[in-house]
Amino acid sequence: MILTKDIYVPAVRWRQGEYQALARLATAAKDRVVPYITIPEVEFDFETRQPKKSVHQHVHPFAARFNAKWGRRPAWVNVHPGIANERMDDGRDIPAYVFEALRTTQATAIPSVPLDATAAIVTSVRAIAATDGLGSAISVRLEDLMKPNVRARIEALAASLGQSLDEIDLVIDLGAPNYEPYAAFAGALIAAMRRLGDLDAFRNFIMIGTAIPETFKDVAKGADQLPRHDWLFYQALLGKIPAGMRQPNYGDYTIVHPDFKALDMRMIKAAGKLVYTTPGDWEVRKGGAFNDNRSQMHDHCASIVACGKFDGAGYSIGDDYIAKCAAHLEGPSNQTRWKEVAINHHITRVLDDLSRFLAAP
Repeated sequence: MILTKDIYVPAVRWRQGEYQALARLATAAKDRVVPYITIPEVEFDFETRQPKKSVHQHVHPFAARFNAKWGRRPAWVNVHPGIANERMDDGRDIPAYVFEALRTTQATAIPSVPLDATAAIVTSVRAIAATDGLGSAISVRLEDLMKPNVRARIEALAASLGQSLDEIDLVIDLGAPNYEPYAAFAGALIAAMRRLGDLDAFRNFIMIGTAIPETFKDVAKGADQLPRHDWLFYQALLGKIPAGMRQPNYGDYTIVHPDFKALDMRMIKAAGKLVYTTPGDWEVRKGGAFNDNRSQMHDHCASIVACGKFDGAGYSIGDDYIAKCAAHLEGPSNQTRWKEVAINHHITRVLDDLSRFLAAP
């Protein structure tokens, strides 16, 4: 699988709002998306003070759900570090269990491992890659990218995976850095990219990051805007990458911060909000506690529709729902649905942003 420049890599955790957003994309959008999927940690039950499910119960449905929601389209599959070294009920590690099940549906799933993966996980992914012949991905965090030995570590891990570099997809995970000032950060990244040596040696080269806040508690109630620093910076970075250096494919964490953790809803009342992606920022509409006044979502949607940046009801399934909720033709639903709506629109918006940017002279 070789990515073209206009392929977008949304990094999503495999929870309902996120996989439903993927599943409900238009076919043309799906054709330009290769998601970087993370099987997330087990959700915590704050009332019983224990995980809601065992690791086995949590992971077991993944393959069937992947088939139902994404089919045979390509995707990378990663396991959250919080559960990466846990075992399934039959004693197998999570990657071995998941990829054997994915194989039965002929999924085009590529395993991904972090640069600091344990020896046991590396051994497991090596066996998966040897069986499936689809290669592997190695994810590198920003702090590791900045170290002088990063290329040697990547080469050593690739060798341990039994892969040549042209079978490796290199994923640079920026996390949620301070992008500003763009020029200074771009200079530091380009210097680090030079230390990686020949970037064309890798099968694919992807950069993922986010500027979405971990929590929206500091976002003003009513209407507010948050700059899409991740996307704005990517454009600046490509403008500074010297001729001949490989440019990374764009990826982001959609509208969910990678370190987001579920909160104890007995103690905190989450606000009703709508996050709407525009070419330069996120339009945020935020009210009071969602469960105390779900009808507020009608007003949030009406505000987005009227703000001059709404892409129209026909733009995506997410936009259709916003337009109908604004007109009171759909109910306020639940917070998982609003995450799905926002992500579905976001992915569609990013694809258009990429098309326009790449077509610019």
